[in-house]
Amino acid sequence: MNEITKRKLTLTFLAIIILTFVVLLIINETNLFNKQQTHSFEDAANRQVSKGTLNVKEKDGRFVNASKSEVKKAMTVNSDEDNLNHMDVSEKVSISESELNDILKDKGILKNKAKTFLKAQDKYEVNVIYLVSHALVETGNGKSQLAQGLKNGKKKYYNFYGIGAFDKNAVKTGSSYAKKQQWDSPEKAIMGGAKFVRKHYFDNYQLSLYQMRWNPKSPGKHQYASDINWDRRIAHFMKHYYKQLGIKKDHVNKDYYL
Repeated sequence: MNEITKRKLTLTFLAIIILTFVVLLIINETNLFNKQQTHSFEDAANRQVSKGTLNVKEKDGRFVNASKSEVKKAMTVNSDEDNLNHMDVSEKVSISESELNDILKDKGILKNKAKTFLKAQDKYEVNVIYLVSHALVETGNGKSQLAQGLKNGKKKYYNFYGIGAFDKNAVKTGSSYAKKQQWDSPEKAIMGGAKFVRKHYFDNYQLSLYQMRWNPKSPGKHQYASDINWDRRIAHFMKHYYKQLGIKKDHVNKDYYL
């Protein structure tokens, strides 16, 4: 076999390997895509308002039940709308401690906590802009009763992410959860919140605010909040900080329904 023939055979073999790899990659991506799309929008909306689910909206400073039409409107994925609530927030973002402290300078109990937020980002692979924005929404800019810590015995317990805080008695239930987790300092509450989000949502492939709120793979189940505007509220904060810091949005996904 001459040198030219050997070279042609080698190139042909390499081409077959590359083609096979590309085909397998396409099949794999298609399977992942198909696994993600499990319901039509109408089916998902019906499941969201089925018996046993809770969907509320804020009205005059309190939460009231949302109608089916309001739920559907909140669930709607608009391709022309801002997409930060559809962005993967399970990845770290580059920001300095001083930049983050500047964001937190007038945020009550969260003031000067940038170092802890960045530590949580590094340890649990959680977008720190999301983490801060979520905390600001849940704590009323760091100034809510639950954010200030509720005394139980000789200690105060803190909850910055509304974890275990049910709407009808959010302060009491949220404080009880914080005590159970031993979040007796703001730093422990920040780290504990990041760990909770990573373990219960990101590791369950609910990687965006929309997925955390509406769980398109299993509508009406395993959802972070009952407020129909929860994901948009946090995304609104994120949008402001992303623009302020000039951070690029990345890994946006809006393909949830069949």
